[in-house]
Amino acid sequence: MATVLRTVIVDSDQDSRANLRRIVGATASVVVGEFSSIGEAFREAPACRPDVLVVEIPSESEGKDDGKGPAAFEQLAQAVPETAILATGLSSSADLVIQVIRAGALDFLSRPVKSDELLAALDKVIRSRRAVAPERRHGRVTSVFSTKGGLGVTTVATNLAVCFAEGAPGRVLLMDLDMRQSDVATFLNLRHPYSVLDAFENVSRMDQSFLQGLLAHHPTGLCVLPGPARIERGKHSVEQVQTGLEILRSHFDHVVLDLPHDMDPGTIAALETSDEILFLVSLNVSALRSGAAGLAAFRHLGLDLRKVRIVVMREGTGEDVTLKHVRETLELPVYWKTPSDYPTVVTAINNGEPVVIASPRSKIAKNLRQLSEMLINGHVTEPPPRGTSLLRLVRIPSRWPGGK
Repeated sequence: MATVLRTVIVDSDQDSRANLRRIVGATASVVVGEFSSIGEAFREAPACRPDVLVVEIPSESEGKDDGKGPAAFEQLAQAVPETAILATGLSSSADLVIQVIRAGALDFLSRPVKSDELLAALDKVIRSRRAVAPERRHGRVTSVFSTKGGLGVTTVATNLAVCFAEGAPGRVLLMDLDMRQSDVATFLNLRHPYSVLDAFENVSRMDQSFLQGLLAHHPTGLCVLPGPARIERGKHSVEQVQTGLEILRSHFDHVVLDLPHDMDPGTIAALETSDEILFLVSLNVSALRSGAAGLAAFRHLGLDLRKVRIVVMREGTGEDVTLKHVRETLELPVYWKTPSDYPTVVTAINNGEPVVIASPRSKIAKNLRQLSEMLINGHVTEPPPRGTSLLRLVRIPSRWPGGK
């Protein structure tokens, strides 16, 4: 997947900024801030958490300490020590180039900046970052998906996200990618003026401060980007989903996606970006056929099936279709099974509460908590049997060495 560079442009000329923005926009990178002066960038750019700064060094400032030249540039470089800086200028005198390189610039580009030169400089940034750290740490993306409605995608997504957030408040994001009225908002009893549309339509502005104003916050510490409040006709584009998710996962330890049932390009892009896909099916012929067709589409698209986890919903509700039928039809192992507890789940939904909080002792709540443990740790922590002494869990030999 292409590397997304969060780019800030510092340039006094509006047309020049537009040209730089166009060139950056032709790559997988995004512009997260624009400033007309170094002084303004010094105050505001660090909050944008940029990977790259493209900074104009005015030619008339050579040799002057007027807050615009190399001295001011050096102060800006010190304010963002982990950011790669590309300097631009009308003058390419050896003295000026040496000054800005010594001050912290990775490269110097002559103005007006040419597309091929800036693209080559950005590629140089990507290669230098990979040399220092082969792969930047990203938050994990877990998608919950089914090809058929009514299987509990939103129930699983919301409850898993709540469980994740309890161990990392403020570091987990739940996002609803459905363009229909947001079920996530209903399930969590949230009323919020913004939605995932506001995020994806403003990927170039998606810095920390913008996100904080955009997100809904659940009392459990979970951050939420709900779907739209009303049904929308449009679809998320591949570019919006890929770029938006790459930016969002850099802000969060875990991103949970509640995906629509349609195999549109935006949904496919989300599935490709995901680290794991919880693929929900149930024990009836219709759901199983639909699931098999979905997995056939996955194979046709070249999606990595190693990250697909088959989750059988409401085990015990059917007799004609068995787990053996599921394994044989889908040609994948069953990763998890959930019990049938319809009244408990419906009551929680009607009250706008996650079932793991509304009915923590119910079978379905315990099951979903165990699933969250499995996804995080790779195993479920089983408590010792009630009334069992921890000492009895240790095997004590009948005779100690040297004893009788």
